Amino acid sequence: MLVPDKRPRVLIAGIGNDPAPVEMYDDGWTNVTAYDYSQSGVDRARELFESCGKRRDGVRLMTADARDLLLETSSVDATLDKGTLDAIYIAGYDAFRDSVREMGRVTAEGGVVVTVSRVIGSEILLSEFDGPLWENVHDGSLAFGPNGEASIDLEAELYSWKRTDATFE
Repeated sequence: MLVPDKRPRVLIAGIGNDPAPVEMYDDGWTNVTAYDYSQSGVDRARELFESCGKRRDGVRLMTADARDLLLETSSVDATLDKGTLDAIYIAGYDAFRDSVREMGRVTAEGGVVVTVSRVIGSEILLSEFDGPLWENVHDGSLAFGPNGEASIDLEAELYSWKRTDATFE
């Protein structure tokens, strides 16, 4: 299991219109920071978190650039990226590379990054997370759950990395 309990500090990249973070919160993942480059995306996420009249404390929503997050070094235990790196990659390779580097800065030793990608070539994504900071856990190939069920959309690829004890520079 990538994240053994629901108490870690979770970062969600590119919050926007995705209801998954709200569902994660309702399932017990309550220490959540989520960002989007667009204020309207953050506003929409706030509406989603405030829906149904439920109180959802512990959620921090912010407008931020993935290349320069307003977070302390090693302040995140798990990052979920569902297409944000894809969008950044389309905008430009340098921005993509800088965003991956920033993930390395904010991710604590032993923390994980989980990415679902449909755009970035496997060799490119794997090479950007190659090096002393990262240990690859899932390489984009078909993954199976504990009961044998496929856990991946055949049009997208699942990747994950665990942050090593190497020093971020």
